[in-house]
Amino acid sequence: MSEPKSNNAPAKKMLESSPMSGIAVPIAIVLVGALIIFGVTKMLSSGKNHRDLIEEMNSKTFGNRWVAAYELSKFLASDKIPKEDMPWVIENLSKVYQESVDARTRNFVVLALGSLNNALALPVLNTALDDQDPQVKFNAVVSLGRMNKTSDIKWENIEAMLQQDVDPGLKQVAILTMAAHARPNTEEKALPLLNNSDRTVRYSAATALIQFKNKEAIPVLEEILNLRYDVAKAGELNGAQVEGLKTNVLENIEKSKWNDLVGIIQKVEETDSNIRVATKAKQVLKLLKI
Repeated sequence: MSEPKSNNAPAKKMLESSPMSGIAVPIAIVLVGALIIFGVTKMLSSGKNHRDLIEEMNSKTFGNRWVAAYELSKFLASDKIPKEDMPWVIENLSKVYQESVDARTRNFVVLALGSLNNALALPVLNTALDDQDPQVKFNAVVSLGRMNKTSDIKWENIEAMLQQDVDPGLKQVAILTMAAHARPNTEEKALPLLNNSDRTVRYSAATALIQFKNKEAIPVLEEILNLRYDVAKAGELNGAQVEGLKTNVLENIEKSKWNDLVGIIQKVEETDSNIRVATKAKQVLKLLKI
């Protein structure tokens, strides 16, 4: 039985969104697990500012570093850091990245720098593309996907992630980041991925091809928009992930104004059991029919 229309679906996870849809990096959530593991139970006093917290991140005491990182995430999320302090913040976070042997600390720095969307962070984010930890590398690509299109990104490193033996997750974010920056060779690189054995890679390639209105992507896009929400098999996408995929596809079709997909979207609007997806489809249809 299909999932009933509801407004109470779980929140989207980071891996469910793409840079094309304006990905938001939940820094505090990423850090929660590590804080529990290391038994950190006492929060820093609210009187400490971002400078104090970054100084503590430079501390040699690992527990203090993680508490400071957690507290700093609140400043980053609430845009409380003054613009004039950005160079100092980025310089010091970059130093933490370069000196840290712990992948989780480097991962926090990459997420933090990505959330700032500042060109001064590019050197470290480009360096992180070669990080030995796959999660750090993944978040570096995501962070670069959010940067301005004029950014000086090491595209050769990102395009190398599309090779056959690379982790599927890296392939997904690599092709979506290329699409987000409108790289000239995105269409050429995405087309072979439509036949990838990993369906999430196929879904990412099809999404990247929307802006080119490439008809070879239509069967895969239709597959995405026909996904069910109630599949409970191990390794299958859950309801929240399916909702995220469908919404992302609809948003990108809306941006591209691809009229060839009117019939498919109309079916979604009429039959999809998720009220948010059906409502988004109705909104896209209205735009396409103008």
